[in-house]
Amino acid sequence: MSFSGRVDRESHLGGLLVDFEGKPPRLGARIRISGGKILGRVDSVIGPVSSALIHVHPLYDGIDARASVGSPVEIAPRERARQSRPRESHSGGNFREGGGRG
Repeated sequence: MSFSGRVDRESHLGGLLVDFEGKPPRLGARIRISGGKILGRVDSVIGPVSSALIHVHPLYDGIDARASVGSPVEIAPRERARQSRPRESHSGGNFREGGGRG
């Protein structure tokens, strides 16, 4: 079963408490309104196992917590890591040219 949730209410810290079904997302996962804006990252999973909530905190800039209440949410796709340069390929462990120590 995949993750699906709905913003339940604003937390006392200014984040969002999200009611969900399925497996909880990993800590640090980005949560977004279904098909839309990213709300923030998963800070913690709280409450009893039968009715756990995820706490999304801090919220991204420009997110109105009160306006988000009731919105369906999903886990946002991970960003692809940008490679600044190709990695060099070595055939072995620690190889130094010249064979000696510094």
